[in-house]
Amino acid sequence: MKTEKLLKVCGSITKTESLIPIQFNILEQSWIAEANLPYSHYYGQVPKKAKPNSVFLFTKRFFSLEEVLRFSIAIEGYSDKLNIASATIEHQNRQYPAIRIKKFPDYEHLHLLQKCFVQQGVELGTKVNFVTKAKTVINKCFELQELDEDIYLDNEDENKGYIFVQKRIDRDNFDKLILKVKNNGNCKFFDAVPGGLIIDSKSKDIIRIFAEGLNLELLKCIKYELRMNFESYLGD
Repeated sequence: MKTEKLLKVCGSITKTESLIPIQFNILEQSWIAEANLPYSHYYGQVPKKAKPNSVFLFTKRFFSLEEVLRFSIAIEGYSDKLNIASATIEHQNRQYPAIRIKKFPDYEHLHLLQKCFVQQGVELGTKVNFVTKAKTVINKCFELQELDEDIYLDNEDENKGYIFVQKRIDRDNFDKLILKVKNNGNCKFFDAVPGGLIIDSKSKDIIRIFAEGLNLELLKCIKYELRMNFESYLGD
C-alpha cells in the first residue's frame, strides 16, 4: 500500500493578475491593490470570492519570504488562517515590491494591518502606475499532500492541486499548451499557472491547478494531456 507523502516546502507561483486599487481605510501616502478576478482563465462554476481576496501592500523595497514570515508573527491576532507571502509585481519593464495577504477578515482594518508592518520597520510604497493587469510573482510556503505520482493537493485549499513537470515553459507557450489541453482533452474546466518549489536544494517545476470540486480524476486527466503535448511547447 502506498504511503501518502506530505510536503512542507517554499516556492513561487507566477501569474497575470487583474489588480484594482483599494483607496479607503488605508494609511495616507500608501498604496494597496486587490486581485479582483482570481482564476480568470477558469470557465466552470464561478469561484467563491473571499472578501478581501488577495491583497497586495506595496513597499519601498523588496522583502524576502523569510523577512515576511517574521513580520507575520506580530499580526497573528487578526486571523489564525492569515496567509502572508512576499511578492513582486511587474508591469511595463518595472518591478514593484509588495507583501501579499490572503484571508484578511475585512476591509475596515486594513490601516491597522499596515501599521503592524510599519511598526516593524516596513516603509510603505506610494502610488503605483499600472492599469488593471500585471505579472505577479508570489513567494510563499506550501503544504502539499501527495495523491499520486507527481500529483499533489493543497492542504489549505481543496480546490488547488499541483502537477510536477519536467521543465518550465515560457509564458506564451505555456498559455498555448493549457489552451490545447482544454480544447482537445476531456478535462476542460480549470485554471492553471506555472510555479516552482525548492525540494532537497533543487528546483522543481510545477503547474498549479484550480477548479471547484477538484479531484484526483481531473488532475490525472490534466497530467496525461500535459505530458502528451508538453514537448511540442518547450521551444528551442
